[in-house]
Amino acid sequence: MTARKGTALPRPGPSSLAIIDQAIARIRPDDEELRGWTKNYFQEHRKRFAVDLELVARFVPAESLVLDVGAAPYVITTALQAQAYQVAAVDVNPSRFAAAISDLALTVHACDIECEALPFEDASVDAVLFNELFEHLRIDPIHTLEEVYRVLKPGGLLLLSTPNLRSFRGLKNLLLKDQALSVSGGVYRQYEKLRTLGHMGHVREYTTTETIAFLDQIGFAIEALLYRGGHGRGIVGLAERLAPSFLPFFSIVAQRPGQASGHHGP
Repeated sequence: MTARKGTALPRPGPSSLAIIDQAIARIRPDDEELRGWTKNYFQEHRKRFAVDLELVARFVPAESLVLDVGAAPYVITTALQAQAYQVAAVDVNPSRFAAAISDLALTVHACDIECEALPFEDASVDAVLFNELFEHLRIDPIHTLEEVYRVLKPGGLLLLSTPNLRSFRGLKNLLLKDQALSVSGGVYRQYEKLRTLGHMGHVREYTTTETIAFLDQIGFAIEALLYRGGHGRGIVGLAERLAPSFLPFFSIVAQRPGQASGHHGP
């Protein structure tokens, strides 16, 4: 399969960022040792969360049932619930954020998505969010995405985002530091997160061609490929503007084929 041409997403708007900031302000982990990681994660991913929110608004009709997979720390779950979506979430260990889940009245199911079935009926969900999760899967990604496919209604959408292996920043990191950008800090550190955070770090990054081919094998029809992540500085930033396919992240919107229940965005 050849690389599919995509488009670059604009930076998120101020209203989306405000919604994300409101959600972030209400979320704290129960475990004191996780608070440093959570704070850094919020800072690093704030704009990405806002883009995710805008993508849902663009492609998924209001009041749809949205499943947020690998949802911790529940920023998008919280933001979507405030935007009149029906939202359910799954996480390997919800007890890490039990107080916030209770205070925010979130619907969260404990599930190890790598080896367990999603706790939902067949064809029961309108859309699935699979944000910054694909690169963490280490056991059986086929099982995990087949489960996502199973619970989606015919015509339902998968919104998947993941780092771009073929990004200029990733290539620069590989050439200058002899290290994959996905495992910055070391391979050991990524696996150590199983002990310190309760979930796996990054296993590897993927190209758009690899990801699209994988989803095609599961049975999904690709609706859109969108590059994202803002522009860097200097020569790298110029190159990213000229060639958006080298931006550091991408999103794929994929559909479970069948009769859609409502209109989806372009």
